[in-house]
Amino acid sequence: IITTDEYGRYSVPCAALPGATGENFTLKLDTRSLPSGYQVTTENPRVIRVTAGTLARLNFGATIATVVDIDLMDSAFAPGSAEMTPALRQGVDQLVSALQEDPSVLRLTYYRGNESQQLARDRMDSLEALIRDRWRGTGAGRLPIERTINRLQ
Repeated sequence: IITTDEYGRYSVPCAALPGATGENFTLKLDTRSLPSGYQVTTENPRVIRVTAGTLARLNFGATIATVVDIDLMDSAFAPGSAEMTPALRQGVDQLVSALQEDPSVLRLTYYRGNESQQLARDRMDSLEALIRDRWRGTGAGRLPIERTINRLQ
């Protein structure tokens, strides 16, 4: 564990570094340590070649992300199945296009009524699979997706 100063700077003591020939050094940023709403914009973990007695620099990038909340219910799917309605499929295409504009975190919430927990999970799985498939087609970076299933009261 490495603790940074208030500016995010850190140093690793020489005793923790490899011998004279050098080795690859892997450093992973704990994303839970970032302020709320931030996401990593660089490779994580990162690998750098270090040799004792030389200075090496390894930086991580992070940016504030836009949180996009999508609320879903039974009516967005075919009755009793995980098949999405044409309107939802079209909405996914528009969503993916809009998400490319700014770094974003997608938060999907499914509100289930009388349908089973398993059907709700299946619906979320199919929706996430469609979003990820469309996202891969954009060639954009990573898209974090958070999922929640809530019961209607």
